[in-house]
Amino acid sequence: MKSELLTQIQQSGYIHRPLQINTKDSFETSNEQVEILKQKQLFPINSEEEVTKNVSWQHRHQGASELLVSGEIQLSSPTRLPQWPPDAPEDGDYSNFGQVSVYREVQLEDWQDYNQVSFEIYPNCPGAVNPHIIVGLKNDGVIKVPDIYDREGYHVANLENNSWNSCSLEITDLPRDAISELSFTYLMNGRDRGTGLEQSYLIRKITLEKTASSNVSKGWMPKSESIIYSHTGYQKNLVKTALMQTKNVPVTNFELVSAKDQEVVFIGKIQEKTTSIGSFLILDFSQFATDGEYYLRVGKVKTETFTIGNVSQVWQDSIWKSLNFIFCERCGCPVPDKHGSCHGDILATHNGESLVFNGGWHDAGDVSQQMIQTAEVTQSLFEMAAVVEHLDQQLYLRLMEEAEWGFDFILKTRFGDGYRATSVGITIWSDGLIGNMDDMIARVHNNAYENYLCSGIEAKIALLLPNENRLKSQAIAVAVADYRFAEEEFATVGFVHEPVFWEHTYSTSKSLFLATMSWSSSLLFKLTGEEYYAEKARNYMDEMLECQENKGLQLHNGELLKGFFYRDEGHQVVQHFNHQAREHLYSDALVTLAKTQSEHPDYQKWQQSIREYGDYLIYLMDFTAPYPMIASGVYLKDEALELESFHKQHLLVGDEAQEDYLKQLEQGEEVGVNLYVKRFPVWFSFRGNNAILLSMGKVAATLGAYLSDEDLLTIAENQLQWVVGKNPFNQSLMYGEGYRYAQQYSVLTGEMVGEMPVGVQTFGNEDAPYWPQLNNATYKEVWVGTAGKWLAILAEFYELEKGRTTK
Repeated sequence: MKSELLTQIQQSGYIHRPLQINTKDSFETSNEQVEILKQKQLFPINSEEEVTKNVSWQHRHQGASELLVSGEIQLSSPTRLPQWPPDAPEDGDYSNFGQVSVYREVQLEDWQDYNQVSFEIYPNCPGAVNPHIIVGLKNDGVIKVPDIYDREGYHVANLENNSWNSCSLEITDLPRDAISELSFTYLMNGRDRGTGLEQSYLIRKITLEKTASSNVSKGWMPKSESIIYSHTGYQKNLVKTALMQTKNVPVTNFELVSAKDQEVVFIGKIQEKTTSIGSFLILDFSQFATDGEYYLRVGKVKTETFTIGNVSQVWQDSIWKSLNFIFCERCGCPVPDKHGSCHGDILATHNGESLVFNGGWHDAGDVSQQMIQTAEVTQSLFEMAAVVEHLDQQLYLRLMEEAEWGFDFILKTRFGDGYRATSVGITIWSDGLIGNMDDMIARVHNNAYENYLCSGIEAKIALLLPNENRLKSQAIAVAVADYRFAEEEFATVGFVHEPVFWEHTYSTSKSLFLATMSWSSSLLFKLTGEEYYAEKARNYMDEMLECQENKGLQLHNGELLKGFFYRDEGHQVVQHFNHQAREHLYSDALVTLAKTQSEHPDYQKWQQSIREYGDYLIYLMDFTAPYPMIASGVYLKDEALELESFHKQHLLVGDEAQEDYLKQLEQGEEVGVNLYVKRFPVWFSFRGNNAILLSMGKVAATLGAYLSDEDLLTIAENQLQWVVGKNPFNQSLMYGEGYRYAQQYSVLTGEMVGEMPVGVQTFGNEDAPYWPQLNNATYKEVWVGTAGKWLAILAEFYELEKGRTTK
């Protein structure tokens, strides 16, 4: 562990206060050094008469705005209103108290000669957790902005309170040939116990700028004279590579240099490689396996320092940072500098009984709450704790503490008869008083799928808890009870799933349902030893394997593609994930069954399924090489014709989506007749692939560990490397880990060390990465579930390392 981080962890009381934010290594700080070639001040105030008439800036929504004689624009409002805004649902679900906005219409100005908008802003928001401003741009040119899903063209800047903030927004890849409006908006998100009654913002010096250089924000080709590498580092026993673009590289060799003594420890030949996404220079230092801190150098270009070592040497800092993020997202618990004991007035009611639906962790940057998300993160924390106990007792204890906080929420939300409180769309700080207008109502369901999933999670927790832990007997009891509730409900309704698309399990397919059923059954067999569960696990697996491609689809190269899963046994729609992701449940079900029933006659059949599934993941890596990001999967051309399935997978879309489905397929690779591989998912309103990559990385780690397959283990670590900088943008997507991490959409809590967003998106119907500075939901919204999946992958590696050291 880096000594500076260790000091911070100790000073945090072992993370009972958030870790300090380091902006020195942030994207925004690095951008401050860029040379400005020319500037154009927008909308200067030329006379007092213009101020008096205020004919230029117009007000929208709630609150008030004013153009001051000084030339500054002022926005102001209360922090909350006594009613929901007119367009909000009656229960306030996914609503706030309104928004305050000022805008300026523009006569279709061409801004293409400029690539940056800058302004200064002063928030005066007493006690606010995260003052913010939303910059909005509209373009009425060839490509319309905002897009039809109202995602593109908005940037949320997180601000320092009570000081002038200099903000710059790079718009290199934003369509701007006919700008028609510029706006500034903030949301009225209520107040916690430390927030004042009023808030205001001053805005000045709005400027268009042209910079001497710009960052890569779209496509696969990295910036010239930059080395793309894993900012955190590389496990010494796995593949270690970096890459560059082919232009302006005057040397043929690269050097690996010790950061400790500046000695060159390895010299390698730069290799050129052409793949389906372009030509790149590859720096391969896989054969070097000495622990330490290093950097790469190519001529005058060099990287920052990274680690080579075993899993704990490379990745343990990121575990502490992920834990910090999870802690900061606690709901119902005061988090210093983030919020008070929040959401004590969100109620769930069933059969005449009510509970306060707070606890666990906020789902995302909007502080909404999803029971399943908390349950999955809880499992990952327990898994991580179990494999670090022998290495770091303090980390073990802190992981256990946070895991038990999550488990308390799992228990709290059960009504004890199959019904459980499941979710609520919160995007505010509510006042904590029960009985007034902001008391949102949590959803309550008796849902077979969620009970199966929770039963499996509870059984896994029971198996991981030490015998002396007082929660172990309760974990066993609720796992058995929730499985029974699931079986009873399933016997009545089958695979029918509650049609509430705000639930994180809404898109669950039949095959994923079966994977969950088999997995939970295997865990209960392991927990109780009862043959009943073993038989159930086998039967559900038999049905799940009917949904797997085992005969093989003919590829253009003559080979057969096997191993992937369809949504059901009809084999008409392949299983995809485009936002939420639970692909790891297939591998969890297969491997858990194989481990718990290795003497069964069907064992070889399960082994073959595992092998073919792993081979499918290996096949996908070719489509994004030399980057570590795994392609999203294979698609059939006519999948969109299955309307029920299509609208289960894609939320908030209209008739345009089916046509765009085909356009997105055409941007992928046709690998067989009416068969395509997409590097990024087909997606529409909801975009971002971190959860998808990390779930697939968990599959690779689970299968790789079970099969002792180094290729699969490399794929698993690859997904971590993509997140921490080995991407075309040379940006870490984990805030505070690595370098050039950018502000994210964490509008109610501000930046948190270890936060991770939903993930990299694509522009329109393209199939290439798009990661603009623009900071908006969904792609840049922080998501606690990504931290859980991060820990789940590392738990597999730590388990392997533990096995090596105890042999």
